[in-house]
Amino acid sequence: MQTTQALALALAALPACTIEAQTDRLHVVGNGLTSSEEEVQTLLEVGEDLLTAIAALHPADVALDDEVRVELHGWFRWTSPYVDDEGTVHLWRFSESEGGYRAMYAHELVHAIAYDALVAPALDRSAFAGFYLEGWAEYVALLVDPGKTGFSLFGFDEDVVVGHWLTQGGPTLAAYRERHEELNLRCQGQAYILRASWFRYVDEVLGREVVLDLAAAREGLDPDAVERMLGAPLEEVDADWEAWARARYDAHPDAEAQAAAYEGRMGWYEPCLD
Repeated sequence: MQTTQALALALAALPACTIEAQTDRLHVVGNGLTSSEEEVQTLLEVGEDLLTAIAALHPADVALDDEVRVELHGWFRWTSPYVDDEGTVHLWRFSESEGGYRAMYAHELVHAIAYDALVAPALDRSAFAGFYLEGWAEYVALLVDPGKTGFSLFGFDEDVVVGHWLTQGGPTLAAYRERHEELNLRCQGQAYILRASWFRYVDEVLGREVVLDLAAAREGLDPDAVERMLGAPLEEVDADWEAWARARYDAHPDAEAQAAAYEGRMGWYEPCLD
């Protein structure tokens, strides 16, 4: 057995001391092998600010969860951050350039703060819920944490990234809705930012009231209910969004050069073409 492997096994066998910090609303938990006291305290402070900003973007009549637990698992390997069936956030540390534990912190907090009131019920009621839940979470994350350097923009301009994926082709928004379980993670480099962009279009063009109705799943999240909230057929709204997004890309003064740089940064990702 190689020395490094033996050392890793020996470290894994050691009892890990729990490191935690909490307020009335947020509880962050790590251990001595995966996190430092400084990281845990920083994530508590950052998380409190994020939760306040996230809560302010939800409709006032939606009862948000008053306690959120976050568990830290060390360096990212195979499993992406997620919220489990109990509403607990599980985070992995990405590279420093991607923000470390903060890479998807805001996104997962959006799911967690609304887990009991919105996320679990929506998933139970509609096969299309995943598209809207993920789109809303990523859009809110972009609003409350605009300086984040990791997923889904990796430091590049949103108009450029969205326009890049539109010019590359790939699944349509209709496909992302209908085949969410199949495409969500496989096509993550495209799907997350395209869905967030669609929510930005609804917010900025159709109005904040409409986007909040979607966020609260006022009438459900099946296609007929969504069209009633939008006031138009989904096919029409999707087409209008795409024209809006392409126009923003075309208006960007350095779109092609930035898109090329972004494509180079995404060399690890195999784009979805269908």
